[in-house]
Amino acid sequence: MNEAKMVAALCVKPRSVYFSLPNVVCYDERRDVRSFAGGMPVIAHPPCRAWSAFCAHQAKPLPGEKELGPLCVGWLRKCGGVLEHPAHSRLFEFCGLPLPGNQPSEIWAVEVLQTWWGGHTGTRKRTWLVFFGIPPKSIRLPLALLADRDEKRLWQIMRRSSRSETCAEMAMWLVDAARKAR
Repeated sequence: MNEAKMVAALCVKPRSVYFSLPNVVCYDERRDVRSFAGGMPVIAHPPCRAWSAFCAHQAKPLPGEKELGPLCVGWLRKCGGVLEHPAHSRLFEFCGLPLPGNQPSEIWAVEVLQTWWGGHTGTRKRTWLVFFGIPPKSIRLPLALLADRDEKRLWQIMRRSSRSETCAEMAMWLVDAARKAR
């Protein structure tokens, strides 16, 4: 039953894995997220470079790009689903989002490592996920233990395109999670 529920993937890359997933409506640069009308749970990937704790100081966001963060938070709160952003993103404080580890309520957050889904094997890529309208008990997180590494250095040498990619396994997991939104 959850498999048929339509989900909107907001602010995805033009060649994102989300385009290959069934019952996912993708909003990339061509199909602008500002044209999203709601009516289905979201998986929001607002551009992170302007909000990043690691690279905002050197980021060169396109005009209007930073505003997509609060817009996606608004859609998350209205439609339910999941928002994904780098750990320590400044978007959290700006939009009043809960930090990972806070008591779960209707809106709650958790920190994950994208390597848990097999992606970004050179770095852990710490990521914060915010869930709205999804009961914490309905979410099962994968777990993989890793050796400790110099995360900041690995982030610096990672290809810029890799910093904003979501691996296929994580994308499928996020779609499944969003479909649980009330």
